[in-house]
Amino acid sequence: MPAIAYFELRCAVVETFYETLRSENYTIGQAAGRCLVEFRREAQGGGRDALVVLSVLLSRVARHEPAALARFKPELGALQALAKKAACWKGFAAGERERLEEDVRFASEKAAK
Repeated sequence: MPAIAYFELRCAVVETFYETLRSENYTIGQAAGRCLVEFRREAQGGGRDALVVLSVLLSRVARHEPAALARFKPELGALQALAKKAACWKGFAAGERERLEEDVRFASEKAAK
């Protein structure tokens, strides 16, 4: 099965995250956890889609509730491991790659603090 287009997957994750946050009245961490369930197949796939899902969710947590990143150590570890795999970065257009790199960097920097 081919990887989903970057912005299609990114938008689906962001929309689900914020819809869950609003409609369920969840905290940031709860909404991210729910999205990890909703996008389990993609997040656990170990490839490009996992890199996208984890980077989007963890950068949202890092932006809105950085202290909650402590609850996502396994996912942060997976994100950082995926970011080191050259195969996960192949096929992205320049703009997609820049956005993805920014999400990975931001989540990683906030988690290190």
